[in-house]
Amino acid sequence: MNAIARSCTATTLTAFLIVGAGGSGSAFAEDAPTAVNADQDGSPIPQAPDDADVDGPAVGVGPVHPDGCPPDPTVSFTKVKSTFVGDKSKTVYGQSGITLKVEVAKGHTWTGTFTYAAKIEESIIVASAEETISGSISYAKTTTVTLGGTWKVPASQRDGWLALGSKGYSFNWERGSYNGGCKWIVSNHGTAKLPALSPYIAHS
Repeated sequence: MNAIARSCTATTLTAFLIVGAGGSGSAFAEDAPTAVNADQDGSPIPQAPDDADVDGPAVGVGPVHPDGCPPDPTVSFTKVKSTFVGDKSKTVYGQSGITLKVEVAKGHTWTGTFTYAAKIEESIIVASAEETISGSISYAKTTTVTLGGTWKVPASQRDGWLALGSKGYSFNWERGSYNGGCKWIVSNHGTAKLPALSPYIAHS
């Protein structure tokens, strides 16, 4: 092959590689929201009527390694969803036409819920969620005043609920760290539902 032919062939191959590299990127389907209407034991958990998806970060924050990945253990969050976090001890249910009533004394406290692959200090997850998702997240909430309310289940509903709770968040979490090759290694994972805003009474 003479020099002119080799030059033409090299030019053609280069153009082909440039065109071939310009294809469109892959499309990824968004994760479907995690169902949050049942607790670990299958009991229904009250949901606020105006629940809305909340964009959450894919990974927790942490110091950056010179190689570009955080070396210390951290927590990542996915499927973050705004939800009503109810107190099961202060939740009442009834059928259509029944008037439900909830009364709560000042100083009453309730907590969020967790699931784990292996036991972990819950404070680690709470602190990471507070820093990454919302500064108002906490493990427990306490009523600062005595409060109560009533609600009649409408005829259009077969049954309903009335509960003390607060607006909060449900999410999946992973605890892990990056190895020397910047690969995320999971050491524990689970779900959580934590209160965030001030206590209030909701129904549905």
